[in-house]
Amino acid sequence: MSFDLFLQFLMLSIGFVAVAALFLNFDKKRTEKRLQLELAEYEHELKQTKHDIGNK
Repeated sequence: MSFDLFLQFLMLSIGFVAVAALFLNFDKKRTEKRLQLELAEYEHELKQTKHDIGNK
């Protein structure tokens, strides 16, 4: 009985770690996409600012 309880706890722990790893991987990809978008927006604004300064 105690060994069965230990196995259930072990399987539950492994499942929890697997779900956490999947979530972190998904969150990492989402964060990378958001950072790439922010960088592209920043570069566009910087280019626009340089262009506006050059036309003065």
